[in-house]
Amino acid sequence: MNNTDQRTVFFVSESTGITAETLGRSLLSQFPHIDFTYYQRPFVNSEEKAQMLAAEINRISKEKHYKPLVFATMPEQSISDIIQQSGCHYYEVFESILGKIGKDLQTEPTHESGMSHGLTNTLSYDARIDALNFSLKHDDAMVLKTLGYSDVIIVGVSRSGKTPTSLYLALKYGIKAANYPITEDDFEKNELPQVLLDNRDKLFATTIKAKRLHQIREKRRPNSKYSSLDTCKSEIKKAQALYDRYGIEPMDVTSQSIEELAAQIVHQLRT
Repeated sequence: MNNTDQRTVFFVSESTGITAETLGRSLLSQFPHIDFTYYQRPFVNSEEKAQMLAAEINRISKEKHYKPLVFATMPEQSISDIIQQSGCHYYEVFESILGKIGKDLQTEPTHESGMSHGLTNTLSYDARIDALNFSLKHDDAMVLKTLGYSDVIIVGVSRSGKTPTSLYLALKYGIKAANYPITEDDFEKNELPQVLLDNRDKLFATTIKAKRLHQIREKRRPNSKYSSLDTCKSEIKKAQALYDRYGIEPMDVTSQSIEELAAQIVHQLRT
């Protein structure tokens, strides 16, 4: 790999930088042949901080012999100008579309920082916090008696992405997502618990390729029976037998991100 296959990327904002990073990473995913190194630089809210960042960008540009990419949400023009004048390729993520939206709406945008993450909708915020608390309480089958109050119940073998997806659904969409790990007891009985069957319409099952599950489990418990490839193959096969018994079509999470899996669940909920 030569230096043309590598790039340094900065996500810059006067606020959290979440929007710049989300959009920037999404766009750069279309260039899988390039090795990106990412840096987050939130709260660049003064000319002094902008000058420090510009110096860092210039240093990297000189060392690497290429210009870093900068994705930014910088409403303050004077701060933005300082960064743009450094040795970088600068992309203001709102610039190209914000003006057109304002024109179409026949009104001017505020150009205020942090608006997309502010508590502009208290009801939505409260719903997400309630959902998060619910998902934490109902993680890994810790509580079963109130499982019926959930919007979604994700089932699958251990380490198949159930917990992070549940928490993402809660934080992003305000969905009360519980999750249930299929255990050896379930395999021995060859049936799912009645509480799951009573909420059959809320079940979303996961499956995963054995090799990928083995890699994930090895990071948690290296060289253990739990993480062995044979155990992974056996559990996945038994889980599929349970799904077949109840007519459940699992979602393959082998190569899906948490965001993609959550979007798939939300789509099914809304159709």
